[in-house]
Amino acid sequence: MFLNSSLTIGAFSLFRRKITGLNLNTFSIQSMNVYKEPEKELPVYGRFDVIVVGGGPAGFAAALSSLRNGAKTIIIERFPFFGGTATASLMTNINGYRNQVKPDGLQTSKGISEEVILRLKEINGLGRSSYAQEEYTTEKGKLSYSYAIDGEKTKYLLTRMLYDEGASILFHTIFVDAIMEGNNIIGIIIENKSGRQALFGKVVIDASGDADVAYKAGVPYWQADIKKDKHLANCLMYRVGGFDTKNIDKINGPVTKNSILYWGPSSDMDVTNADNLTRSEIETRLGVFEHFRKQQERSSPFLDNASIIETAPLLGIRQTRFINGLYKTTAEDAIEGRKFKDSISMSACPIINYYGYRRYLEHEGYEIPYRCLLPQKVEGLLVAGRCISSDQQSYESFRAMAPTMCLGEAAGTAAALCVKLQKSPKEINVEMLRDQLIKQGAEIGQNKKR
Repeated sequence: MFLNSSLTIGAFSLFRRKITGLNLNTFSIQSMNVYKEPEKELPVYGRFDVIVVGGGPAGFAAALSSLRNGAKTIIIERFPFFGGTATASLMTNINGYRNQVKPDGLQTSKGISEEVILRLKEINGLGRSSYAQEEYTTEKGKLSYSYAIDGEKTKYLLTRMLYDEGASILFHTIFVDAIMEGNNIIGIIIENKSGRQALFGKVVIDASGDADVAYKAGVPYWQADIKKDKHLANCLMYRVGGFDTKNIDKINGPVTKNSILYWGPSSDMDVTNADNLTRSEIETRLGVFEHFRKQQERSSPFLDNASIIETAPLLGIRQTRFINGLYKTTAEDAIEGRKFKDSISMSACPIINYYGYRRYLEHEGYEIPYRCLLPQKVEGLLVAGRCISSDQQSYESFRAMAPTMCLGEAAGTAAALCVKLQKSPKEINVEMLRDQLIKQGAEIGQNKKR
């Protein structure tokens, strides 16, 4: 029997609202395209000298150098370990300690970047790199171009190094927004199991890889047009075991212990978009077993009994946003080996894709100026890692993990210097920064043959 009296219908509607807790505005809210979040007070997790967002190679080095220079430092990371693409994306090759080909007489990545390799060696955490290089050594000051690393020992080592220096660490934590006071960034909003919280800091370092902090703070940026521009595609890495280790040299790929790593299915989307990122993860994961089947066919019989033992927790994301800084590194800088008065790091890595081939540099490295870490329009912020101010070609060189750790060390040292001198990143004396980096063992061009 249908309810057809207005009184009965009204009573039923009142009853339904009481039961469901809905009100008359519910249906209009559900039909809206936007939702206005209610204002609320956020607890302040803490106040720090330096806040580092992202625990990849650049963020790890930034936090460590900041700590070693006396700054009270916190680092936030969405995974429960450090290493970024080296660990979460299984890209377990650290490249870029010198030119891969001659002339290769200068080790261009030193400092913390070098320290990581030497300490991994101490704990038997190095493997065989898949990259051709002139020679392979693990001697301080004479490191080779590339090293395969043990991902698990790398997770351990990076955590150990930061923990022993007294870092404040927040794992399982994501960056949500920038806290601005005019054009000054004075803190960030984060979210984790404890809910949404605020962090305040004197200097913030964006080592997110995607320039997330800079983007939220209003820094101008650029991105390659996926459909038109030349750019680096993302891919899903995976690890294979169960093959005859006697034939391991006949299989192409980085080797650690009894496993070998493969560059798996690729994806070509703008992954700063959540839907695209999800789609990329799905498509590459659904394609990984077919990808491996083709590798088995090519490498038969050596891989006949092998199987996939691990896929990366995170798609290997290679490029997204690049900030517009006070200077933008260029193809000419890289190809001509240019020098800068405010150089804070170097790269000698090849430009790997833009020209349609692996374009090796015909010199011992070009210098990267401090200005590339300084964003336009925003104060109190340093940017480190693959999203610094650059064009496509030069990015394809310095993007390797060894140079990005050097960029991180420079950013962390600069941040600590800002705190000590009570100046902003754009105000500090660059010569003081350069002197300190050299004291720490960094290579910023001071040993380059003139």
